[in-house]
Amino acid sequence: MNAPRAQLSFFKLNVDDIEAALDFWRDAFGFAVTGTFDEPVFLEHMLALPGQEAGPSLMLVQRKTARDNAVGPGHGPVGLICHDIGASYAHALECGAASLLAPFDAGGAKVAMLKAPQGHEIELVQLPGG
Repeated sequence: MNAPRAQLSFFKLNVDDIEAALDFWRDAFGFAVTGTFDEPVFLEHMLALPGQEAGPSLMLVQRKTARDNAVGPGHGPVGLICHDIGASYAHALECGAASLLAPFDAGGAKVAMLKAPQGHEIELVQLPGG
């Protein structure tokens, strides 16, 4: 049986300080806010990279009531394709990311791992010839 066709639209990161998280993703990688939902129980910013406004989107969510937002081991990193992984990695560090793995070769691609100030992992990938 074939699954109905779907398209990846967004993924969400729960954060304790949405403005600090927004500053990081905007400054480190160039994300821009494309929409905001300010509801009684949460504040959510929809983000996109330039030229990718149609998605998929990164959504930052801050609950207005107490909630444990500790980042656990049950998720993978946010993956970003880079044209110059060395420059992207260094810039993310300057913007407050922590290094988990410096850029290394992985089967022709280059890969690096970072941790955002909010605790979420980020995987940078530079494809062969990129």
